[in-house]
Amino acid sequence: MPEDTPDPVAHFGNLIAAYADSIRTSDFKANLVVLFVAIMMGPIVGYRDNYPAFLPLPVVLAPFLVAFLCLLFCVVPRYPARGKANFVVKRNSTREDFARAQQSSDNLEQLKLRCSILSQILYWKTFFLLTAIYICLGTIVVIFILLIRALF
Repeated sequence: MPEDTPDPVAHFGNLIAAYADSIRTSDFKANLVVLFVAIMMGPIVGYRDNYPAFLPLPVVLAPFLVAFLCLLFCVVPRYPARGKANFVVKRNSTREDFARAQQSSDNLEQLKLRCSILSQILYWKTFFLLTAIYICLGTIVVIFILLIRALF
């Protein structure tokens, strides 16, 4: 057996660490975008008299509400129902309920499942974060064009 064969437990452990780090980074980015949206809504509300008459303030602020909802979905942690064999929730738990499995094949399967769960969480966090960013940037561009048109 060659010495260059990778250890699957180490491989999936490294993937899990990378996914967990990416999820934390995504949460940090979502918090920054919430701050950006909150700062940008002040001037948008401040110039509400310059918008066209057919565009009321709730319609102008609706995309930002959608962006806030996307960011909320991005930051809220998700614990899927998959892989609940090692997540014990009991009223009267005992020490034996939390005994670790000693089989390496079972451990490898748990690592694969955890890696799959974290990749799915990261996918949805990235999707909602990008959706919120594109909504905010697009809305700001449209409002800027409307304000420039109203001034001239």
